[in-house]
Amino acid sequence: MEDMSGFKELLEITKDLTVLYVEDERPVKLEERLRRLFKAVIVASDGKEGWDKLNDENNAIDIVLTDYLMPIMNGLELIKKIREQDREIPIILITGYIESEFLIEAINLGVTQFVTKPIMVKNLMKAIEIAVQQGVLEKLAQTMQTQELELLRYREKYHSTQQEMAFMKELQIIKNDLLNRKIDVVNKNGNINQWFMDICYVPLDILSGDSYSIRETEAGKILLFITDAMGKGLSASVTSILTTSFINHTVDEMIEKNNFSLKGLLNAYTSFIRKELLGEEIICASFIYLNFIEEFMEYASFSMPPILAYTVNNNLIRIKSNNIPIIRHHNNPVIDRIDISNVRKMLIMSDGVNEGSVESTNTIYNDYVEEDFISSGFKDELYNKLIEKVKTPDDDVTFIFLNKINHDEKSSTEFTLGTRLLEVNNLTLMVEEHLAARGVGEIAAIPFLNSLTEIAMNAYEHGNLGIDSAKKIELTESGNYEKYLIETEKGIDKKIITRLSVNEENNKVMIMATVKDEGSGFDISILNEKVYNNRRFSGRGLKIAKTLSDILLYNACGNEALLIKNLNKEG
Repeated sequence: MEDMSGFKELLEITKDLTVLYVEDERPVKLEERLRRLFKAVIVASDGKEGWDKLNDENNAIDIVLTDYLMPIMNGLELIKKIREQDREIPIILITGYIESEFLIEAINLGVTQFVTKPIMVKNLMKAIEIAVQQGVLEKLAQTMQTQELELLRYREKYHSTQQEMAFMKELQIIKNDLLNRKIDVVNKNGNINQWFMDICYVPLDILSGDSYSIRETEAGKILLFITDAMGKGLSASVTSILTTSFINHTVDEMIEKNNFSLKGLLNAYTSFIRKELLGEEIICASFIYLNFIEEFMEYASFSMPPILAYTVNNNLIRIKSNNIPIIRHHNNPVIDRIDISNVRKMLIMSDGVNEGSVESTNTIYNDYVEEDFISSGFKDELYNKLIEKVKTPDDDVTFIFLNKINHDEKSSTEFTLGTRLLEVNNLTLMVEEHLAARGVGEIAAIPFLNSLTEIAMNAYEHGNLGIDSAKKIELTESGNYEKYLIETEKGIDKKIITRLSVNEENNKVMIMATVKDEGSGFDISILNEKVYNNRRFSGRGLKIAKTLSDILLYNACGNEALLIKNLNKEG
């Protein structure tokens, strides 16, 4: 029996899209289902006809669904021609062939999803859903460079040129020392722990009253803060920028002198900002100092929403504010300390999160934030739940989501590879077999496997073989790249170690992998620029890996990557 609820959900995604369906023997029922699902279905009987219809200017095609075995031009030949012209359009390949060489060739050509014959409707619907969502993510990644300009178009309060300059200045002042990076630390008991944190920053206006920074004062010790300046118009934004700029400058000086303390920082800041505040202005803020080595947290919260912490024993801890708002006449700040040895994740937020209006229930999001936090694995998951309830936020939305990485030893498997192209290619097949044994379906596993393939190739090429981007581009353009790899790897005795775990929790399956090479690593501070600046670095592999996974992070020296993908259990 058809799952109508699932069909309706998918229809919401596909109803405005056009699909090109290339198949010489099209099942009538399948074609009918596609016509119910998509705005338009353009059919072709072979690859050549499909290619011609794809290039017909009258056909605005959003997704391609193609069979493999067809006359004149088969599916792989069609896909190759498409990818020479368009690297982004989602392509689903229908095939009865599941040999490893065939699948590797298809993946290398850029197939987005596979559907095996005989076609099961559920698998086809799932493949379409993943392919379309992936296409949306790819488009989002492409437009990130112009995001500030897009935001400016929706902000008519200020002159456009002034807006752009002010917002870029604000983004420049904000600092995140842990961007694209996980925290690896040996705690006081000698145990190795890994943490990562992600920031959600969605200003309501270009010049926002919210601001934040994440600073590493020394290895294993992190300061993070969120400020929410409250006042009239631009004055709140100016206060927010002053706050972030002063704090980051003071932290830089303390790090240089190796004398950081939360108390010293707060005393300096409150002494400075009191003189800058207007009579009616106040500042709410959360200052958190995390010592992952000694496993404690110092905090000073100035009339902010409670900090939420969730423990390994599944207990929720609410850490309430311990200071009144910062005003012109302010007492010395209170700093408290709590143990975080049992904390597995934490949420620090501004009141734009918990005070968002939920119109459907005539309540505020504070009634749901704890439950949504507990059930969310990552920042994006929590933000999606927030927006689902608070359709149109009426304040800046800022929160920091902190996670402790849990490698379940019982479900952990290690794969040790030599620096050999053949072994790296075989890694995907070994991991796929392992996931299948753990009940992770083929369709669900493909995005994670594609991400893992790209990261493993980076470890092989750029890590152990030490090939830089310029050299790769030169060899690729000359057609000698694979030959160079085979020759160069003969003299390399380094290893690539992949650690894989599959954890089940809250009706989800979390697939986690670390890929570590023995190369010299790279400066991960340029990672974000590399992914989105095609003029400096192609970044194709990292772009694909980031798009298809929930989390992609590196260690401090850049020779170990962490990949995480969350799936529904039924996936």
